[in-house]
Amino acid sequence: MPSMDLSQVKTVGSGIIRPEGVMALDDGTVLTADARGRIARIRPNGVTDFYGDLNGVPNGICLDASGNCIVANIGNGQVQSLSPDGSHRVILTEAEGRLLPTPNFPFVDTRGRLWVSNSSDREDLDQALQNPAPDGCVALLDNGRASVAADRIFFANGVALDREEAWLYVAATLERAVLRYRIEADGALSGRQHYGPVPLADLGYPDGIAFDEAGHLWVTFPAMNAVGYITPGGALQIVLHDPEGRLLKRPTNICFGGPDRRTAYLGSLDGSFIPCFQVPWPGMKLVHQR
Repeated sequence: MPSMDLSQVKTVGSGIIRPEGVMALDDGTVLTADARGRIARIRPNGVTDFYGDLNGVPNGICLDASGNCIVANIGNGQVQSLSPDGSHRVILTEAEGRLLPTPNFPFVDTRGRLWVSNSSDREDLDQALQNPAPDGCVALLDNGRASVAADRIFFANGVALDREEAWLYVAATLERAVLRYRIEADGALSGRQHYGPVPLADLGYPDGIAFDEAGHLWVTFPAMNAVGYITPGGALQIVLHDPEGRLLKRPTNICFGGPDRRTAYLGSLDGSFIPCFQVPWPGMKLVHQR
């Protein structure tokens, strides 16, 4: 796919603060995190409303097969399940006695297992970003049991599984790399390896990742104001670059929705809306999508 011009990018939604996580529903609704401790809901007609009373700072989000919004709340150290009616419950705060103070991104697979990245064991995110250390991890919640599936990650961030659910991928932001692990039958992770270039780029600090049906792993780069993908052959292709931050305002997460999942939606740290653009390959179907 050749690089795109910013004129091909549209936006949806308004009035959102720090829409870091983003997820698209089949009916055209787009959900995003909102820094005021709630979730923004962008209706198909473009109207934005808000629901939930989560406190903290919602970060990455996903949806389970029942339509609940799973929220990695990086502001209060909780992973929460938010029902469409606005009620929520806390489903994860620790694994094997290890607190997860900085839950960053959740991913629900087809077996109902929940994978969650925890960026750092330190509650102070600024300290974690300024003084890199391999104290991030990926936790697994399976049938009510929480375990540490992978650790020693330099700021664990976006999480994705491939279509066969044979490998788990995680953005190691401060290593400027993407890692992957083979998923064993019992959910254990093994065979840690890098996926794609190392480093990805000079300012290639990856944040969100998501697969399309053609096997490209899409990656957002907030420090570059850029979005690209890693090809199945391991090369990085930058698709959108917005050096002045006119539309891409430190992009953080990417998801696919719309007809045939051919629209990409971007979360961000600094935006108040959601940029979106057409992609040539459908996004990989997630558990909440038909």
